[in-house]
Amino acid sequence: MKKKGFLIGFIIFCLLLSAGYGVGVYFVNYALSPVSNSDQRVIDEDEQINILEGSQKQIALNKQTEGKKAEDFEKTTKPMIVAANDSIALKGKYLMQKENHHMWTILIHGYKSNHSNMMSYGAAYYEKGYHVVLPDNRAHGKSEGELIGMGWLDKDDIACWVDWIVKKDPQAKIILHGVSMGGATVMMCAGDQLEHVVGYVEDCGYTSVWDIFASELEKRFHLPTFPILDISNLVARLKAGYDFKEASSIEQLKKNDKPILFIHGGKDDFVPTEMVYEVYKATNAPKDLYLVEEAGHAEAKDYNPQAYWDKVFQFIDQKIEINN
Repeated sequence: MKKKGFLIGFIIFCLLLSAGYGVGVYFVNYALSPVSNSDQRVIDEDEQINILEGSQKQIALNKQTEGKKAEDFEKTTKPMIVAANDSIALKGKYLMQKENHHMWTILIHGYKSNHSNMMSYGAAYYEKGYHVVLPDNRAHGKSEGELIGMGWLDKDDIACWVDWIVKKDPQAKIILHGVSMGGATVMMCAGDQLEHVVGYVEDCGYTSVWDIFASELEKRFHLPTFPILDISNLVARLKAGYDFKEASSIEQLKKNDKPILFIHGGKDDFVPTEMVYEVYKATNAPKDLYLVEEAGHAEAKDYNPQAYWDKVFQFIDQKIEINN
């Protein structure tokens, strides 16, 4: 009788374990597979933050203008490729100035996007005299990779792009500028204190992979963090090679000593605006915060491009002094 009870209990345990693992695999594939439909985000109306109609029109109009700049700039760029530490091929675009100076920027795109979404940023930096590098993150665009790095794997890839620059220009001074997942990548890079990187601009990045997944798990699926995200995290450690909690912008920023500008939209319903205050507080290095009250997620630039770039280059000139 005891053996029978043990056997039934063992079977139930195995079934629960199998079901839990299946749930974890589903959510990891949903979040980290480049071919899933996770970019087709749908949340309840009460989770959405409304933007004034006039601001929406302003953003839409500026996006059209910025899009034309991006198209024109991309035509001038050249393809490039570097090898990641795990030997996958990382591809992107670059454009160097004719003048032999040492100002560089690496522009890092967001989740399920690619280098093209950073082309208007590239145009602005190039106009200011920078050499410009625009990577496709792993598992994005033309870069190889089976699972998305969410900034944590990407920070090591950015180090490879930095190495590519330094081989061309041993005196390079590099600004990292990223948006959304790219913003998180910038903050995660900051803790690694990469040589030749002199400052950072992060735009609407998240506090950690755990935090953004917990937020989206609730908003999209109305599911609790425990046990869903805990199980998914275990699966991710096996399949993707990183831990959602370890992948923390906050913990990385505590190790940073280079200037960083934080940018966020006041009506961001994807990466909650309160996250920018947390990462700002975690930073002891020279810093500033640019909050665009009427902008949604990744819309700070498109709300007012002139004000955005005035702030960025003013910060660089005053805090980083890249021209020196």
